[in-house]
Amino acid sequence: MVAVPEPRFAVNSYSTPHNTIFDDIEQVARVGGAAVGVWEGKFADGDDERILAALDEHGLGTSFAVPAMHSILSIPFERPGLPTDVSRRADLICASVERLAPFRPQVIAVAPGTSGKADEPIGPVEDIVRMLPRIADAAAAHGLQIGLELLAKRRGSALADLPQAVAVVDEVNRPNVGILLDVFHSWCEPDLQNRLRKYGSRINSVQVCDAKVDERGGFDREYPGRGRAAAPAMIATLIEQGYTGYWELEVFSDDGTYGNDYPDSYWKLPHEQFLREAKKAFDESWAEALKILEQRHGAPA
Repeated sequence: MVAVPEPRFAVNSYSTPHNTIFDDIEQVARVGGAAVGVWEGKFADGDDERILAALDEHGLGTSFAVPAMHSILSIPFERPGLPTDVSRRADLICASVERLAPFRPQVIAVAPGTSGKADEPIGPVEDIVRMLPRIADAAAAHGLQIGLELLAKRRGSALADLPQAVAVVDEVNRPNVGILLDVFHSWCEPDLQNRLRKYGSRINSVQVCDAKVDERGGFDREYPGRGRAAAPAMIATLIEQGYTGYWELEVFSDDGTYGNDYPDSYWKLPHEQFLREAKKAFDESWAEALKILEQRHGAPA
């Protein structure tokens, strides 16, 4: 028997590029979400108190807060003019931690970096190890966790699998640093289910979506349980390992916003319709995960 918590569905603001943060809050509440993953890039100067008030008014928490620039090493889609020096980048992330702390997120999301090219992974990893303690300490001062996002090898990540990510977290040696796991990035990791069991206690945040069978790029994702349908089995194993946090939707589906105008882009839908469809897909994936658990262990508690 496995104890199954009630699923807490959230939506990361990166998933809705044509919404304001206030649109996100209203729409996530209407589709039955429990939290918004706020992205600082949607904040206007002086908006913070209004955003906090709107979350409170709609009964929503904050899932994973994303700094305006959240990657220690660079990423291909960040806005022009950002510094490339990793120490300066760490300073900017720390400043964002200070701004985002009042939102009391489950984690502050921090990415290691990607090149966008599988055969040219970004690096060096040593720069991540040097900068992450500074960011972790800034978060710890507010009682907050860091979710170090595990990104895919096929996207040119500096940290491409669970053993590598855990090794970095161990070397950083800060108790408030865990791993942010994303279905899109990790579905194809070798021996994934056993690795989730081995390292499940190190995962402090989970983003749900799925991968298309014929993936056209990093901004070409699928609803949970669709396409390769990797989400249900991953959800089931994470429940087994005791994960009780938010299940945060992050579906990128480029309509030209990031350079690829996919004709079947979900972002071409009104965003609330997109979120309703995604929530339905998550609910179906959750039900499938419970069936998987029943097959493994008998009826869940």
